[in-house]
Amino acid sequence: MERLLITPSSARLALRTPADDRQGATTRSERGAARATRTRRASRTLRHPLRWPLLLFGATLGLILLHQGKVVELFFPAGAFGVALLLYRRSPAHYLGFVCWLFFLTPEVRRLADFVSGAFNQQSPIMVAPLLAVALMGFTLIKHVSAFGQRRAAPLLLIVIALLYAYVVGFVQAGPAAATFTLINWLYPVMVAFYMTVTWRHYPHYHRVLLKTFVFGGLLMSLYGLLEFISPMPWDAFWLIASKMESEGQPVPFGMRISSTMNSCGPFAVTLMTILLMSLAARGKARIVLGCVGIPALLLTSARSTWGGFAIALVYSFAMLDGKSRMRLLAGVFGLAVMAAPLMMIDQVAEPVMRRFSTIQDIGEDNSYQARAEFYKTFLSSALTDIAGQGLGATGQGTKLSDDKSASAIADFDSGLMEVPFVMGWPGTLLYATGVLMLLWRAYRASRSHPTDLLAISGVGVAVAIFSMMIFINTLTSVSGMFFFLGVTLPVISLRYARERHATNSATVSRT
Repeated sequence: MERLLITPSSARLALRTPADDRQGATTRSERGAARATRTRRASRTLRHPLRWPLLLFGATLGLILLHQGKVVELFFPAGAFGVALLLYRRSPAHYLGFVCWLFFLTPEVRRLADFVSGAFNQQSPIMVAPLLAVALMGFTLIKHVSAFGQRRAAPLLLIVIALLYAYVVGFVQAGPAAATFTLINWLYPVMVAFYMTVTWRHYPHYHRVLLKTFVFGGLLMSLYGLLEFISPMPWDAFWLIASKMESEGQPVPFGMRISSTMNSCGPFAVTLMTILLMSLAARGKARIVLGCVGIPALLLTSARSTWGGFAIALVYSFAMLDGKSRMRLLAGVFGLAVMAAPLMMIDQVAEPVMRRFSTIQDIGEDNSYQARAEFYKTFLSSALTDIAGQGLGATGQGTKLSDDKSASAIADFDSGLMEVPFVMGWPGTLLYATGVLMLLWRAYRASRSHPTDLLAISGVGVAVAIFSMMIFINTLTSVSGMFFFLGVTLPVISLRYARERHATNSATVSRT
């Protein structure tokens, strides 16, 4: 015998009158008409969503060919903001994809502009372009601030409170300029997560647009990075010499660590790792080509922490996938190893990779490991006993703007795990760490509840990999932080969308 479940909502439904039904039908039809109108407007605007970004980059390239580097410094940030505003108003997925492209390509635009201008600009306005685009998410934060009262936004609320606390401390100790600059780099990854949480109904578009962005962006950057390693472009050599970044190698063939179109090999390695992991959810031949050029490019960054993170993410993905997907992953890894093997037979390619691998095997003789171990030994007590913290602006690039020129300001912090308590003290660390761990746990549970979404599983793998790299540097800020928060948000909105769709379909079947 079937059991009839009576709920308050079903009881109210039973008491409805024909007039209520007509009124409800009218309301539903009005809402449907409003949604249809918004959809038609969006479709007219986004019939060719790539038109405006391509126009921006095409116009920028034209100005560079005309040797108008100074004009590019003003045009590109303004144009990027205009295109981002257009996409922000019409399509969250294309807007976020465009933001990713800006982070991918803006450093290369800066190098080209400096090269044609004949002078290295230490503080180029071009580098503001991605931050201007992502700042639009602040309007979403203001408009939907009430969403912080919901349980699903609780981890983000804890993180934001921690950042505001550290900002107040840094404002007093390091000064407003240093604290504000550092706050931006810590906060905008959180804003990405909040933006996606609010716009969760667009998840199918996120799935499609982000996969294309990662696959084609990874192909472009990997190919350019390999070309950069084999034969550095004049503007890349000019940038490396002018910036005096000795850790990036020498601007000679087979002498540079690959940074491709990004600022340095570190951010590029994390970005490429994210792209390769996300591409596990993609289909088609482009994914195979990406693996063939992306794996060698990742190796040639010589970023050992990213190699380790990538290995951890692959192990996690293998453990979470079903049997068929596991076999596909194993076959893909084996196939890429076979195709990459000929490259490792070239001495100029194999030598820098094997040299970095040898330092892992003989870690006791590695200068970097010894320096980091000494840092942990001497700094652990001071980082954990500073109750109030030093505040935002005491570490990183923000120290260049700091009012405090004492030894407490540390530009290069060799441990993300130590930087958090050093900056935030006990109150901020408790809130920040709780929020981050809640995000990881919730993403894991969501991916397990919806195991058919490979992008969601890949997102958790990316988050786990980036979080594991906190031992070396703070990977929860800037570009790497954006990928972390994107990775922990994708599974959650994927599950919420799937449940909403299932409930809607069930309601439709019950009515018919």
